[in-house]
Amino acid sequence: MILTSAYSQLYFNTGGTDRVYGGLTGLQMYVDLGAADILSHTNMGGNQLEAYRFDPKKTQSNGSSREIWSMMYKIINQVNSVIDNIPTAVGPQEEKDAILGQAKAIRGICYFHLIQNYQQTYAIAKAKPGVILRLTADEVQNLPRSTVQETYDQILSDLNDAKSLLSNFDRQGEWFINEDVVTGQLARVYLVMNDWENALAHASQVYNKHAQLMSREQYRGGFDDVITKNYPEIIWAVKFTDQNNLGGGTQFNFWYNQDASYGEGFTDGPIYAFLDFFADGKYEQLFEKTEDRYQFWKRTNNANAEWSNKWAYDKYKHYGDGNGSKQSNTRPEISLMRSAEMLLIMAEASAELNNGQGLNYLTKLQKARGVKNLTTSASGTELLEAIYVERRKELLCEGVAGLYDLLRLQKPLIRYQETATYKEGHYTWGVSYLNEYVANSKNPYGTFASNDYRLLCQIPQLEIVNNEALTEADQNPFSGTK
Repeated sequence: MILTSAYSQLYFNTGGTDRVYGGLTGLQMYVDLGAADILSHTNMGGNQLEAYRFDPKKTQSNGSSREIWSMMYKIINQVNSVIDNIPTAVGPQEEKDAILGQAKAIRGICYFHLIQNYQQTYAIAKAKPGVILRLTADEVQNLPRSTVQETYDQILSDLNDAKSLLSNFDRQGEWFINEDVVTGQLARVYLVMNDWENALAHASQVYNKHAQLMSREQYRGGFDDVITKNYPEIIWAVKFTDQNNLGGGTQFNFWYNQDASYGEGFTDGPIYAFLDFFADGKYEQLFEKTEDRYQFWKRTNNANAEWSNKWAYDKYKHYGDGNGSKQSNTRPEISLMRSAEMLLIMAEASAELNNGQGLNYLTKLQKARGVKNLTTSASGTELLEAIYVERRKELLCEGVAGLYDLLRLQKPLIRYQETATYKEGHYTWGVSYLNEYVANSKNPYGTFASNDYRLLCQIPQLEIVNNEALTEADQNPFSGTK
């Protein structure tokens, strides 16, 4: 029962704040709203807009810094109870191993998200304060921040333990964490750590078991029925149900991409639409414009220029559970890990190792997505940059690229504002809080350096106050790179 509750919190953050802080499914929005490829309109307000604007809401004093912190530690506290008590529990060893393996995997996943949001990336911050490693349900409240290195050591320990414990676990649905999911998580962690050999080995292990990629048509089919249609590419996914869901707070409600035939108002489509998310013009330019490849359009029936000049994008479309009737429930199926991501990790790790396979892995994915102008001869830095671009194109709003890639790759956030000649750019409120923004310049833009603390969160005020092992000196800076 405790493990089931932890799963529910992990996927939906039930009882907590919704939208971008609604568990892993919400963080899929958060991670990309903090980068450059998505625009968010202001008409609904809320935490998705705050994540996009970078207004100062992730400081210790005003609340938003606690959202990811409290979400993840609540889950960690639950699985710690399982981890503590499984050794003395009565039952078959096989069942105990499966429960313990899933609990350790969840803890490792939670700490991985925590460390990516509360300190600079591993490559430049190994010795810096990380997060607090609470590893038992009886752990004392007063604990210091462990280093980034110690945090990653614990993540690897949990995930490697989980992989061993789950070697014989036969899950009964895609939402359970099994050995393949854990192996994929290890590939993600090793990628951030620049451990190319381990990243390649773990990603390859998973990809070789899920090597049939989605077709171009399947990829563009809405991304809301990946379980029902039994795509072999799906390694890990969760289905929203009447018992577990975010209501109208999913990314399917925020992307303004419902079919034009429905109309273009809040209640005109098959589900309630917030008319919020669009693709940035620089992102749209990454894609080929051939007739059978293009997947962007403008909502020209809407007279409001704030909507009609922006790019709608057809990756995320959902028609509810009412067989296409208007305003039915939002109960999509959401992918949490796919073998396409593993293939991209294989490509990047291979390119870094210079083993001659990176380009082959990249073009394999491009062919599956119907790319006509394949990357055919790149090597070295050119190949790596092509892989980074493909990650942006392939993994938008899946919670693994966007902001996380900017941090790990040490690339600056750069957003270009809309102008009279470039109408597809970011809204004014998407650049005005960034550095170097000059409103009356010819081509206004905003930027943050790749390790600027504005991209991260401060430690919540309640943690500083209640944890006697911490002082204000242990706090992350609000801004800057040191």
